[in-house]
Amino acid sequence: MIELMNVRKVFNAGKANEFSALNNVSLHIPGNRITVLKGPSGSGKTTLLSIVGCMSRPTAGRVKLIDREITSLPERFLTDIRRSTFGFIFQQPNLIKGISVLENVMLPAYPLGDQRKDLCSRANQGLEQLNIVKSGSKVEWLSGGEAQRVSIVRALINNPSIIIADEPTAHLDTKLSYRFMEIVEKFKSEGKTVIITSHDPLVYDSSIIDKVITMRDGKIEDTPA
Repeated sequence: MIELMNVRKVFNAGKANEFSALNNVSLHIPGNRITVLKGPSGSGKTTLLSIVGCMSRPTAGRVKLIDREITSLPERFLTDIRRSTFGFIFQQPNLIKGISVLENVMLPAYPLGDQRKDLCSRANQGLEQLNIVKSGSKVEWLSGGEAQRVSIVRALINNPSIIIADEPTAHLDTKLSYRFMEIVEKFKSEGKTVIITSHDPLVYDSSIIDKVITMRDGKIEDTPA
């Protein structure tokens, strides 16, 4: 599904503060499975995730997505891949203040030219499934848990085949964290590929996880089957 071959990522190359975030990482991430990247802060998890999700490019190495080499594709093609293939869930919901919950959810789909009526219907259906009844409210009025659930609906609005979640339970209490894992299990049952970074045992010790990859200092420590 996703393959990284000898991937390196260097920040501030050639400067006194040069930092190598990933060091010759080779990795296969299977499709239709849940994979967790775990490790301490600074281990390279988020950097790896950004490369997998076409949000940044490696300094060296190759990346393949569904048997297609994407490492050197022009940015406009990477943008299309991000919109049509990936759904992103971040630590912080990153909702846009000043507009409604519904508008936030629909925002990623606007560039695809979907009919507004159909888009509204899909957005409202997703919000109802996660028990969000404040679709007309501004996002400033939401609780932390509600905001996180809205961000999940937003990530799914384009029906992506790959879900990327960066420390998704970092700001959730235990009850909401378990609820999130139930949602992830539903993604899996729908045939989606899910990639999560987390240092939360509730996530990486969950019985629904297919593969756990441990990272430290920009390298993979082990890759259990």
